[in-house]
Amino acid sequence: MKNRYNINKALLADTYEVKMNLIEDWDNHLNDRMMRMGYRPKQGGYNSLDYHKAMKKLIPAHPRRVHYSKEFSCPDECKVALDKIVSAIEGGKNLLPYMSKQVIRPSKNDGLLNDWNIHHFHLDEEYEKDSIFIERSDWLLLAFVGEQDIYFLNVFYHKKPYLWTHIELIRIIDNNWPDLIEKHRLQGVTRLAEKLDDEKYAILRNANLASFVELEENKVFGLIGGGYASDGSSIEAVRASDHWYNYIRKIELYIRDDYQNFKKQMLPFDSFSVEKKLEIDLLTLTDEELILLEKQRNVIIKINYNNGNIRMCKLSSLVDEFLFDSWENRFESKSFK
Repeated sequence: MKNRYNINKALLADTYEVKMNLIEDWDNHLNDRMMRMGYRPKQGGYNSLDYHKAMKKLIPAHPRRVHYSKEFSCPDECKVALDKIVSAIEGGKNLLPYMSKQVIRPSKNDGLLNDWNIHHFHLDEEYEKDSIFIERSDWLLLAFVGEQDIYFLNVFYHKKPYLWTHIELIRIIDNNWPDLIEKHRLQGVTRLAEKLDDEKYAILRNANLASFVELEENKVFGLIGGGYASDGSSIEAVRASDHWYNYIRKIELYIRDDYQNFKKQMLPFDSFSVEKKLEIDLLTLTDEELILLEKQRNVIIKINYNNGNIRMCKLSSLVDEFLFDSWENRFESKSFK
């Protein structure tokens, strides 16, 4: 029958030939992942933005080198606690117990982290009762965390006024490790129209208004932590979430638009493939591939998101591959150099 109204094939496929909702599958997959990570259930489930906001806050557990600023000083009462966190960092342990409890609440925004990429850690030796967190302390360690290194800025009193917008934090980084923030220095900008103090920075950040940091002439910095959106969310998390949503939507539209060809490509796995509808679920995302399952034919579809190549195999082949990889990984050892 001729398509009199020139309706997009993908829309027709949605109704008649293809059963698929990869965006919903993606959100469900990330929700399941967050449940396995220990997050409390959320009404309606976690979505992609929740997941990427959580990833922004968390610090991957692997060994890091510890660096101290020239200004660094630790009160005697928390030196034992400091030694413990240094040992945990160098040993590659999970640093979650020392971090803010907001880390386990993805909806909560960390303005200090989103704005200046600075984490804070509680310096105490004892754990709270029935908790994964140590006792909340009067003193906080503030640090800039990199992939292989962590840079201790200083230890501050928890109730210090405007600690989260204390411009001296950026000055310490610039004085000790200028390369860490050089890429965020605004070229050609000598001064701000109005130089802000800690209190004014706090007012702007509490209103989710982005601001630059002026240390001195020709030293104006911006978006050190990636910045934050009008609702306070990390812009890096928003961009990452949007990237994967857009990519997955693109893949879904491509499959719907070319569903007949997909059916033909599955003939080697099912001789009746052309006669069946497509029923596709998103299984997971690896370092290189988006992995889908066509349920009517038990066919795995692997889409490489670096080069766009599409591979297909029977579901049983993926199971065999997973078991082999799991066995091989038992013999892999990773060391910190």
